Amino acid sequence: MTELDPQIQAVLDAMASQPQPDEPPTLAEVRAGASAGHRALCPPAVEMASIDLLAVAGPNGAVPCLVSTPRRSEEPLPVLIYFHGGGLMLLGADEFQPVCTALAAAADCIVVNVDYRLAPEHPFPQPLDDAFAVYQWCRNHAADIGGDPSRIAVGGDSAGGYLATAVCLDAKRLGVPQPVLQMLIYPDVDMTNRSESMVTIDAFVGLGQIAALHAAHCGDQPLNPRASPIHAEDHSGLAPAFILAASYDAFVDQGRAYAAVLRAAGVPVTYSCYEGTIHAFFTMGGAVDIANAAVAEAADTLASAFAG
Repeated sequence: MTELDPQIQAVLDAMASQPQPDEPPTLAEVRAGASAGHRALCPPAVEMASIDLLAVAGPNGAVPCLVSTPRRSEEPLPVLIYFHGGGLMLLGADEFQPVCTALAAAADCIVVNVDYRLAPEHPFPQPLDDAFAVYQWCRNHAADIGGDPSRIAVGGDSAGGYLATAVCLDAKRLGVPQPVLQMLIYPDVDMTNRSESMVTIDAFVGLGQIAALHAAHCGDQPLNPRASPIHAEDHSGLAPAFILAASYDAFVDQGRAYAAVLRAAGVPVTYSCYEGTIHAFFTMGGAVDIANAAVAEAADTLASAFAG
């Protein structure tokens, strides 16, 4: 296996040097620590023409979203609906504004950054229901935010990558048009945790943590295709996919396997694996240069999808 990128190794070394608590942390403490660690590695947010708060009605109540518009335009701009990472239990839309504004600026699109509900307070399928409600709203009301309803993409990292592809499967099941692209950053698409890399790779996040997060989200339903999109019976007709992977990531086998499943179903797939990188590196651009290269590739792919 390729050696870790030196800047990523430095991040892991810094994490390993942190003192460990004497007592198991509370959920609130875990969330606060995850937020602080995430923010410390993010680059600054890119200045936008506007950042607005949007509340979308959903089956579980209002779903807050941050809407980043890169520039004023008399013509409608394309829209990326972004679902953040964090294992469906940690972090929120606000922590992901740096990457969302970077994508908005580089792909020249509006980004709707979704603050979906989290487990364990709101387990499966509530986060997915929130995500699909925002997708439906954007299809019907994109013009309200200056967006083009014919040019909508979905995307996200890790748990957010799961939500993006699960939204595509829900749209197929319900007869709703597909987005122009599903942008999946090291997506979590199989909550059975059976892949080899899930057992052999534990950089940044390992099997024990992942299994606990999955259990909090979907309990005894890991084979439900709405929880594990790779187990859906039919993947044909889904939106073209861009799958970005990290070579030293417990989820790397999932991304590779999902790319193969989509290709076998006739779905166009672009697969890009960044050697020497770890889970969550995509949002570490404040400390890791290769993260910014990955964001630039994702933005280029988005722009191409929007251009048709």
